[in-house]
Amino acid sequence: MRLADFFKFLKTSDRQIVSIIGCGGKTSLLWALAAQARRGKILVTTTTHTQRPEQADGLYDYFFDEAASTGLKPADGVGLAGNVNSSGFSISSFSIPALERIIPLFDNVFIEADGSRAKPLKAWADYEPVITDSTTVSVGILPLWPLGRPVSQEIVHRLPLFTALSGAGEGSIISLEHYLPVISGRTPDGIDMDAALSGSAHSLFKISCGKKVLFFNQVEDEEQMENARRLEAMLPPDFRAGLSAVIAGSVRQDRMELL
Repeated sequence: MRLADFFKFLKTSDRQIVSIIGCGGKTSLLWALAAQARRGKILVTTTTHTQRPEQADGLYDYFFDEAASTGLKPADGVGLAGNVNSSGFSISSFSIPALERIIPLFDNVFIEADGSRAKPLKAWADYEPVITDSTTVSVGILPLWPLGRPVSQEIVHRLPLFTALSGAGEGSIISLEHYLPVISGRTPDGIDMDAALSGSAHSLFKISCGKKVLFFNQVEDEEQMENARRLEAMLPPDFRAGLSAVIAGSVRQDRMELL
């Protein structure tokens, strides 16, 4: 399966609003999906913050900020929306009411709805991710290359929340068993960590809307693919039944496998 097939799989109707959450390639997936949907009026934006590519890179056709969104009449092509930060290299979110107001003007919408400070693992504070009510598909993305590495500030965003959720203390070697509560909210022996940590930390999909798709990204060799298969098989049956799909592969290599 290639990325084009991934894009077709996400479609719930002729129109979709995709929110990408998690770690390990959100921005790459965001732009790759926008490229697959290039026909019509396409919106790329964030509900947190994201990098602002140079328009000369060809990823988008025009840019507008919140002030320019009043009375907007989108042109065909990819529009990038956000408020430029002082550095000029990144953008932050519109207010959610302003974003919800313009979403109906576009044929397809792709939103980076989470932040991880470029680290491959995290746990989620009670105010994140930031998902719009109009979202039709929530794609939760995680890489598997941290397996076998020690838990540290270099690998984990929100380290205290992650250690509480996963059960992996700082310096512990990361295992599939530690990924399980991060994804599903439950430990291998069935303890509901989402309930235990309610109000302080939670798992990947606890705050989400629409279809839920779990995507193991940066899976670029057979060992990592086998880890993805093993982890998919470990998911609690009722949680797995609530996912529309589990996909493993690599945006960079344009290679996917439906698990």
